[in-house]
Amino acid sequence: MTINKIRIVIDPNIIASVLLGGITQKRYLWLLDNLEYFDICYSDKVLEEIRHFSDVSYFQKKGITPKIIERFLSSFQSYSLKIIVSSKVKLGRDVNDYFLLSLCRDAKAKYLTTGDPDLLSLEKYSAVQIISMKDFVELFQKN
Repeated sequence: MTINKIRIVIDPNIIASVLLGGITQKRYLWLLDNLEYFDICYSDKVLEEIRHFSDVSYFQKKGITPKIIERFLSSFQSYSLKIIVSSKVKLGRDVNDYFLLSLCRDAKAKYLTTGDPDLLSLEKYSAVQIISMKDFVELFQKN
């Protein structure tokens, strides 16, 4: 029997928290333990945003080096689904978030997990629920 996996897009700001450790990392590891039910979808723009973390002094001070990021991305790409984005969604207050909504559309995602207040305030885009990683994990741990 084939399970229809639920497609999810993860905002790079969640990945930043994952790299730094703590509760978000634990939630992410829960997601990885349950990949038989989920497809994590990404685009080249998502990878670009994550690579940029090594240029940010905050991450540098926390020891997040380009080597650590590349190791993470290599693993991330091995269990995630790459989506070629052609949509141009323009919704929300922050134009820097449009790429995530475009990715959600082209990936046919059901969830966008984010910590971004601008995105969270939308709550929904088409069939995509926009929720925190905490809410996402809690939603599926109940089932």
